[in-house]
Amino acid sequence: MSELSQQQQIEEIEAQLENISNKDRQESLFAEQANERFETNIKAFQKYFPEIAEKFLSHQPSDKFKLFLNENGTANFVDYDTGVPLYGEDPLAQSKSQIEQMFLNPIVGKVDHSRVEFLKNETNFVHIDLMKSIGRVYNEASRNLEDNKRIDERIPSAIIFGVGLGYYLNHFFDDFVADYISIFEPNEDYFFASLFTFDWLSFLKKVDDSGSFLYFAIGVSESEMYEALHDRANQIGAFSVASALFFQHYPSEAVNRLIAEFKGNFHQFFMGWGFFDDALLSIAHTVENSHKPVNLLKPENKISPDFNQFPIFIVANGPSLDKDIEVIKKYQKDVIVVACNSATTSLLNHGIVPDFHVALERTKATEDFLVAFVPEQTRQEINLLVLNVMYPGVLDLFGWCGVALKGNEAGTSLFHITEYLKNNRITTTIGFSNPLVGNTALSFFGSMEFKNIYLFGADNGYKDPNHHHSKGSYYYSGEGKTIHAPLKMGGELVVPGNFGGEVITDHFMHTGKVQMERFLESKLGTGLNCYNCSDGTAIKGSMPLLSEDIFIESTNVSKHEVINFIKAEPFKSLEQNINLEEFLDFNEFEQLCNVMAEILDSEINNRSDALQQLLKSLRYLFSFKNHPRFTHLYLLLEGESLYVTSVLISLLYNFGDDKEIIPYYQEAKELWKDFILEAPNQYRTRWNVLSDYSFDYSKPSV
Repeated sequence: MSELSQQQQIEEIEAQLENISNKDRQESLFAEQANERFETNIKAFQKYFPEIAEKFLSHQPSDKFKLFLNENGTANFVDYDTGVPLYGEDPLAQSKSQIEQMFLNPIVGKVDHSRVEFLKNETNFVHIDLMKSIGRVYNEASRNLEDNKRIDERIPSAIIFGVGLGYYLNHFFDDFVADYISIFEPNEDYFFASLFTFDWLSFLKKVDDSGSFLYFAIGVSESEMYEALHDRANQIGAFSVASALFFQHYPSEAVNRLIAEFKGNFHQFFMGWGFFDDALLSIAHTVENSHKPVNLLKPENKISPDFNQFPIFIVANGPSLDKDIEVIKKYQKDVIVVACNSATTSLLNHGIVPDFHVALERTKATEDFLVAFVPEQTRQEINLLVLNVMYPGVLDLFGWCGVALKGNEAGTSLFHITEYLKNNRITTTIGFSNPLVGNTALSFFGSMEFKNIYLFGADNGYKDPNHHHSKGSYYYSGEGKTIHAPLKMGGELVVPGNFGGEVITDHFMHTGKVQMERFLESKLGTGLNCYNCSDGTAIKGSMPLLSEDIFIESTNVSKHEVINFIKAEPFKSLEQNINLEEFLDFNEFEQLCNVMAEILDSEINNRSDALQQLLKSLRYLFSFKNHPRFTHLYLLLEGESLYVTSVLISLLYNFGDDKEIIPYYQEAKELWKDFILEAPNQYRTRWNVLSDYSFDYSKPSV
């Protein structure tokens, strides 16, 4: 070996030793700084999010946890899914480039309101007139202005998937502000690592100083993320996710699916709120029903274990009901048959008299339907189950009637206020009871704690567009021709079927499916077995079961005994001292509306001003949401405000630039402000006016 080659080897060894020494110094310095940063971050979270601080102060990461340094001294992390580093050699430059790309090609969740202008107002609701007028302005802006594809200086919402080591958050909000920020990190270890690498204190202070609202969901599953955002939107209003910027930090199949689900189901955040006319009917019908000898469901009075195993057949009117009619007929003496409104006509046509009829739609048309299609003598044999907002005439049509309180209703809140001030207690509502009658029936019997529930015809959709309900129901003639067309609400979706394959649904029916899933999830651990025998959409939380595989065990109690027990125990007579008229609070509602209108009257010059104005008015309204005395006043305007504000925010952000859109916004906002100022007069004159929306079922609707 030559002296030169020996010298080269020595130099290489010395260089390697120097590198090792430098790396040791880097790692030692990083460890010292990282531990200091962790302590600072924990203190910051103790101030802003104490539950996060408490959780991660004692967090024990997985064996896969591997935080290491790049050659330039920046921290990196080994991705659990791929086993390779999350970042390249320069994570800071990589993160900065990612933000630049976001600005070039932002992914924004938007709602198209172009059809609002063309709504039909067959019910003469002031809500529809208002929405049509605002929809006209929306469409004018759409025709006259370019689509807005930029990220404005202030936007309603940013939804961020993945924290990683947090580098990108250093500059995420340098050039814009989001009023509502949601950060999802499905992997707790990744967030834990960011506590050592990212200055959360500065970030949290920056968000706080901007006046934004920040929400975290850490370590939650893919499905839980969706529910977390949906629940939060319900709590503070869907305007908090309107025109939402989506950002995905690191590649992930789970997050890809989640974003696709968010975009595909974005409609769910903007449906099912009710509106002003609905809220007025809620109060008028609840007040009138409170004067009747009502049997009120007390969900806290659970069904006795002697009875709660008795099988319940909930029969909705989906097209798959036809194939199961004979099975229902076979078992009708051994089960309680619960018919969901129009399903009663299908059952009666096959010689099956249901034990309970469940109705949901609160307008007079429900009475018209029952009088037209269910003979009076038959109705006297059937027990009725409805919610407190039902058209009062319906309660008198059956042999026995049971009523449950529906949550998030102005009438229910007024009832609760009266109950509490008179008797120092309130009656529990039943949850997830809309938008379909199947939701109501499931909520009734699940809330009573029955353990074995079977679903028939709860299709929440259809496989054949020409076969939308059971052919034995009033929708069809004796020859199987459609004579009453079903109402289609929202665009079509294709979803997995209960027994495989795919099912066509629309946004309205899909919401019914999701509400069933949420109810069943709320009953986890209670022993409820829900068997889905319907050949429709899959319902998570239920067990698919072909009707021919049903096996009903004999019980020690008879069907007659169970029905009598239901009517005697979970349901109790209404207290006589409940006088809702004492607490209508007309003057207080007028004051609330005047303040909202005053906020909307403030001067604005650009999109950011307009958004702040809208959100300020909503936050004022939402300050009454949990008010111990005036929640019913909040609920009078809640649904209307959510509908209108969602369109106004979409109008603001879907079209034009910062200045071009303002005249259109001003025109639409004036329509909304005039509505708010007129609302107190509407309340004073319509608080006791019942629904007059009628329907002549003797005439075909197609």
